[in-house]
Amino acid sequence: MYRIIDDRATGKTSRLMLIAKENNATFVCNNPDAMTYKAHAYGITGINFISYGEYLTSPHSRDEKFVVDEIEALMSRFTLPGHLIGYSLSIE
Repeated sequence: MYRIIDDRATGKTSRLMLIAKENNATFVCNNPDAMTYKAHAYGITGINFISYGEYLTSPHSRDEKFVVDEIEALMSRFTLPGHLIGYSLSIE
């Protein structure tokens, strides 16, 4: 599993786009149209972009690969009881 943790404006998204392209993975993000434009501006083509909503509600095969841009934003899409104030991630 790839994990990119860095400060703002350090190229995290472009690195994640390259990982998606190299691994034929779908790029999950808040605004697929804006990300498509951004990828083309970086000279990166051939990536499938989908929204958080599509990722969460559409059926996917077990073999499909995904990368998630801004995982905290994706987590905010879940309806969870109470107020989530933290979480952990396992790298497998």
